[in-house]
Amino acid sequence: MMTQYPVLADLHTHSISSGHGSSDTITQMAGRASLAGLRLMGISDHGPATRGSASPSYFSGLRLAPRKRFGVDFLYGAELNILNLKGDVDLPPRILSRLDYAIISIHPPFFTPREIPDVTGAYLSAFRHPRVRILGHIDDARFPVDFERLLREAQTAGIYPEINNGSLSPQAYREGGPENCRKILKICRDIHLPILLSSDSHGKGHVGDMGYALSLLEECRFPPSLVLNSDPALLRQMLCQP
Repeated sequence: MMTQYPVLADLHTHSISSGHGSSDTITQMAGRASLAGLRLMGISDHGPATRGSASPSYFSGLRLAPRKRFGVDFLYGAELNILNLKGDVDLPPRILSRLDYAIISIHPPFFTPREIPDVTGAYLSAFRHPRVRILGHIDDARFPVDFERLLREAQTAGIYPEINNGSLSPQAYREGGPENCRKILKICRDIHLPILLSSDSHGKGHVGDMGYALSLLEECRFPPSLVLNSDPALLRQMLCQP
């Protein structure tokens, strides 16, 4: 796809270690990333609370994993489950501190509150955990948030929202993705908060695939300068700060 938004990085992906729907190894996904023209890829397998996902020892061992595969630079993180109103997550600080980054997300059935103040507060409380750098699919209308407050607080904390390609797919299981992503993009444009495009690929099939997200950016005339995927060096610098 010819676009004013080059996609050279994809940091929200899941390998076989995530369990559900993820049948490919990191090596297989790396091969796909190379074919897709990525320069930087992140593996962010689901935290241990997700059924079938890896144990904490897997995440602890990622610090020993290769940093380059098939010519693509690699970062290793986790997609954490926010478990409760206190913002607790499913990996301890001693392990999170060894990762390159963490995504904080809400998934059923771990989190049940559905009121805007509760969900927003849980995200904000989760900011305290080491390596948290990305807000995962906050577009899900099943878990509504105060976008204005959350995004302004994220900007202060050095945390960046994703536009999740999976949320925009006609087959999306999350609700309200397109409408809410438009709201997110408007606020981010107004406050000059950079965003990250994410494939949320489970396995190699959709690595680097941002088609729906790119179409939405063009529709909303979102500034290319605020899209982190086009500059892997800057993205690494912004995410991997102490």
